[in-house]
Amino acid sequence: MGCFFIFVVIIGFPIAEFMVMGRIAAQIGFWDTVVLLIISALFGSYLAKHQGKIVLLRIQQCMAEGRSPTLEMLDGLLIFLGGLLFIFPGFISDILGLILVFPLTRWIVRWLAAAGFRLQAQKPRQTYHPATSKDPKALRGLDKGRAVDAEVVE
Repeated sequence: MGCFFIFVVIIGFPIAEFMVMGRIAAQIGFWDTVVLLIISALFGSYLAKHQGKIVLLRIQQCMAEGRSPTLEMLDGLLIFLGGLLFIFPGFISDILGLILVFPLTRWIVRWLAAAGFRLQAQKPRQTYHPATSKDPKALRGLDKGRAVDAEVVE
């Protein structure tokens, strides 16, 4: 699953961006598309900067009140990722960046991310200790749980 995701991000995403840019350039013209991309990058960077300042003030307020700013920190991460998406030329990345930076849509992504974090935290962790395992294959090469006294000589 991880390799497929990396493949899609590295290969598929730029191909999709070029296809969308090509379709839009065919409809409105090449230079109009370039101007639209520049305007969206400028608007996105302004919005990310403005929202970042607001989140920074909320983080400072939470810390002054003695509360943990977990959701505010998650907001800051989402705004940062949205700002990064605005840097890349393309309309798909601009739309994803706008979803992450715009407050009305960011709270949905924040809620989904927080729910995912909660699910991960609630999963039982399984630890494996071969010395205490009941599996005889796990004890292969070990002295079957017997202790040996040793002394370190330097």
